[in-house]
Amino acid sequence: MSLATYEEAIAFLQKNKITYREKQHEAVWTANDATSLKDFNFPVIKNLFLKKKKSDQFFLCLLVGQKKVNFKSLAPQLQVSRSKLTFATEEELTSVLGLKPGYVTSLALTHDTDKRVTVVLDYDLQKVHSIGIHPNTNVATVFVKYTDLLKIIGATQHKILEVNSI
Repeated sequence: MSLATYEEAIAFLQKNKITYREKQHEAVWTANDATSLKDFNFPVIKNLFLKKKKSDQFFLCLLVGQKKVNFKSLAPQLQVSRSKLTFATEEELTSVLGLKPGYVTSLALTHDTDKRVTVVLDYDLQKVHSIGIHPNTNVATVFVKYTDLLKIIGATQHKILEVNSI
């Protein structure tokens, strides 16, 4: 599979008439890295790529950045036993979404043509004024409203699951 590109992410946003604003910045590899960016005043959003062990069932989880993932409470909401919920491997991330670690984003869902990924949204994202997501690179962020995030996911025809506690 080819890697997801910045150009295809921006083209996707424009094609689907998604309103966004963009900010270039130094490379961000983790949610913690994002908190140290200069001139940024926004809540950090974590993107985690999880899977059900020994299956082709994947979960792209988006949550407000200061939260810690509680697998014990998340697993039942995904209808997966806690012992079977794990992080996807780097190889799986590349083969399913065309991404490398540090680039995880909902804008790469176009690469999951088999619809193996369920998008899991932290309920608290609805309270965030501007949601920052990578445009298939970690040296830029595009900011969208929650309703536009739903449009992005809807345009890729992926299942959405909103959860109260992650």
